[in-house]
Amino acid sequence: MDNLSVNKLFKLVRELTGSTQPEVSASAKITYQSLQQFEKGQASLSKETLKMMAKALYINPKYIDDTSLYPFKSNGCLIKMFMPDGLIFDNLEPLYFLSKLNKQMRIITLISPFPELKRFMNIGLPLIYAIILKDDHENVFLFRRKNKKNIFNLSADYPSPIVKLTKISQEYKCVLSIAQKELSRDVFDKIRDWNLLSIEDIKGLIDEEINFTKLFEPTESEIFQLELQRNIEVENLSSYELMLINEIRTKDIAIEKVSKMLKEK
Repeated sequence: MDNLSVNKLFKLVRELTGSTQPEVSASAKITYQSLQQFEKGQASLSKETLKMMAKALYINPKYIDDTSLYPFKSNGCLIKMFMPDGLIFDNLEPLYFLSKLNKQMRIITLISPFPELKRFMNIGLPLIYAIILKDDHENVFLFRRKNKKNIFNLSADYPSPIVKLTKISQEYKCVLSIAQKELSRDVFDKIRDWNLLSIEDIKGLIDEEINFTKLFEPTESEIFQLELQRNIEVENLSSYELMLINEIRTKDIAIEKVSKMLKEK
């Protein structure tokens, strides 16, 4: 497990939830200067104060005493977090961070209802508006851009997030499953409005039967076949190529047809 010190975890979660230092410090009845020094590692806070702040930030209070434990505890609430904004290169470190902490995790990418965000169709970007994560501790996370007009572009980073998650899955021996779901207009509006959004609003998306695809590591023979078509390294496989490998496996496509499929793409 990639553990964080208590002060670094509190700072990370505060920033991801969009909470300001004055807001968090006021709820804990301390000065924001005290919180600021704590986050920098220049001062300590009492365990009583930390546990008061932990509840508001969905941090597991037991983590304060033992950083080997899982850091999040939602108590049945929805943990809403903002990913850093970006269109060309996505900073999805919170997604990778959570993936490393779980033995299994489900990821649902949520597609914006057409014609909302239609402007992105002109440049060929997928309209992924939000991402749901369900960990193996029964916590549910929802990620959205802080700028409510922005989307996720999971194909733009290098290597792609799918490739990064696949490598995490192999290195940390965790089972990561991914699915995609189109949002209804009603749920999309609630996610966009954000503040009043609760777990009840997205419960249908989580509980609904969806076909999940487990991320996998390509075999050496599969990588070799793809390398014949492109001069690439394994970490640079695109999400399309990973999906192509999955199609070969599940549909018994002859490996000789890989070249033709890539050319048609």
